[in-house]
Amino acid sequence: MPHSPITVIRMFLVALLMGLFSAPAEFQAEHLAALTIVAPCTPRIGPWSALAAVYAGASLDAPIWDLRGIFSTKMGRTNAGAGMLFLSGFGPPATTPLVELVMLQACEQRECWELINTDEVRPIPNYFLMPGFIRDRTGIYIGTPEYEAYWNFLVQAHYTSAQAFAKAARRDVTYFHLFNEPERYRGQVVHVSGRLIRLLRWEPPMEARAAGLSDFYEGWIMTDAFGENPVCIAFTDLPPGLTLDNQRKYNDPVSFEGYFYKRYRYKAGDSKKANEYRDAPLLIGHTLTGQFRTSPQHPQGDESWEHDLIWLFLEVVGGATLGLILLTVWFRYHDRRIRRRIYASRHTEFVPPSEETLPGEQGARMPR
Repeated sequence: MPHSPITVIRMFLVALLMGLFSAPAEFQAEHLAALTIVAPCTPRIGPWSALAAVYAGASLDAPIWDLRGIFSTKMGRTNAGAGMLFLSGFGPPATTPLVELVMLQACEQRECWELINTDEVRPIPNYFLMPGFIRDRTGIYIGTPEYEAYWNFLVQAHYTSAQAFAKAARRDVTYFHLFNEPERYRGQVVHVSGRLIRLLRWEPPMEARAAGLSDFYEGWIMTDAFGENPVCIAFTDLPPGLTLDNQRKYNDPVSFEGYFYKRYRYKAGDSKKANEYRDAPLLIGHTLTGQFRTSPQHPQGDESWEHDLIWLFLEVVGGATLGLILLTVWFRYHDRRIRRRIYASRHTEFVPPSEETLPGEQGARMPR
């Protein structure tokens, strides 16, 4: 006896459900999608069956698809906010700036992004200042919890202006305070000054690059207030006039403001003893300040660029002028030759050939 179409559909659904739930480890998206499509054909409970299949695909046991909207995740909110901000720029010119400002603030309230005031020093989160999280008298190693605090310090310093650091820096904290009581001053903004004796560039950590940090620099300042004591600084912006040169011996007076990070342990390079380590305060800020001079052997970037641009302009203009003169002389010379040939072909008197040179046999005369 042939079965009705409804019975066939029911049998198919039962077989499909048995196949799905008998081997939950082999769930595939196409199986549950097929069940969702054919479930509405079930009498009376078809819509509910389809809805149950849809929710089953989004469950934690079998996460085949995701039912969360675009604003349910931080990435989705950021993408949606950036798209709306981009499209708002095509509005009327008179109201576009105001609309973009309102859009920025509205998206910040919806947690699409965070607007940062770079002219204000933000405190370091207390999570990184808990006792034992940052360890003094040690180096900085990848894979440790302290490494997270390190790149967070760098990112926060990168998005804080040098003027804000200079305004908020404590000038009553000396080298000995930082060296002897690092736990007390950790995370505070302090001021140091001295002579810059070393400068290196490093690739930022992967997490810091994801936050917008392209590179950072390590400098060493020799303080003079209480004897020659080194201070290690890490900053993210190279000041104008200061070039990175590994062959140069730095001795420039500088000042620096930044977060005090820790009492940093480093390997002494000038020691005669093998594996001798020393300690120095480590500060993290935005940039350093000073009167940097340009040496004749190493002209600074901006002045050298302007100087080279002037000479390049003069060379291009001089070469173009010389080339124009040579082309003019060459064309005039050949033009005169052609004119002489044309004039000669038009105005020279015609002289008929002699009989001896007429076409025919050699020595034969043409009949008269």
